[in-house]
Amino acid sequence: MLIQGRYQRIATSALAASALALLGAEAPRKLQSELHVTGMTFVSSRGSSSELVLVAQRAELHPETNLAKLDDVKVSATDPDRSRSFDMRCDRGELDVETNDFLAEGDVNGSTGDGQRYQTAWVRYDHKRGLLYTDAPVAMEDSSGSFRGDGFRYDTRKKSFRLLGNVSVVQKP
Repeated sequence: MLIQGRYQRIATSALAASALALLGAEAPRKLQSELHVTGMTFVSSRGSSSELVLVAQRAELHPETNLAKLDDVKVSATDPDRSRSFDMRCDRGELDVETNDFLAEGDVNGSTGDGQRYQTAWVRYDHKRGLLYTDAPVAMEDSSGSFRGDGFRYDTRKKSFRLLGNVSVVQKP
């Protein structure tokens, strides 16, 4: 399944209505159901701005709230220069198909375009602010060593990674 750009909400509703038609049911005036999808790919891009590609093994689309609840998820984001901004993998996720905001939960592993690799329990991505963040304990590694902290902030536009609180460092020789 491929949903792109500003037509994503329309495509999601149309897909749900099509599924109902295939099942012989009439589409209600206001769609109040969910759609279960296996093998969903969500692509969002707007002109020359950043692009988000999300692949989920299973998804529940909720057109009335514009939310997609996802299982076994991989996410990749690029910045306007078309270079990688971040990649992430998680057990579960929730995508707001209107804003492209994303919540990743369960064994979250990811990397930034600058080579920082992290692992934590959950991460949020605020698309409008270009901010990837968590307040959960995080383990991070990059070319200079290994780090632990109480969370992080990664500004995808400035490519700035900041660990939060109780940071411990193990530098490489």
